[in-house]
Amino acid sequence: MYLLLLYTNLICVILFSMKKRGRPKTAEPKNDYLDIRISILEKKAFRDAAQLAGIPVSTWVRERLRLAAIRELEGAGRRVPFIAPIPLGGPDEQP
Repeated sequence: MYLLLLYTNLICVILFSMKKRGRPKTAEPKNDYLDIRISILEKKAFRDAAQLAGIPVSTWVRERLRLAAIRELEGAGRRVPFIAPIPLGGPDEQP
């Protein structure tokens, strides 16, 4: 299980590997593709790293790209589209 804690404006974002938890019911369906060109050595390294993590290569790459996007966007003070906003009000606040 991977755990990443990012603190931005006192907001803690926790990301867990989906390997043992399954896909959450609220997850957006994965129906689009991202084509990238990589070297044979990069592909081997990605495949080896995914195997060490015990997850498919596509999951390994997607998780790493998501983390990079979070760092880049939050670093620029921008919203991360695939992370739902966290309500900061009290228990009576409506979503």
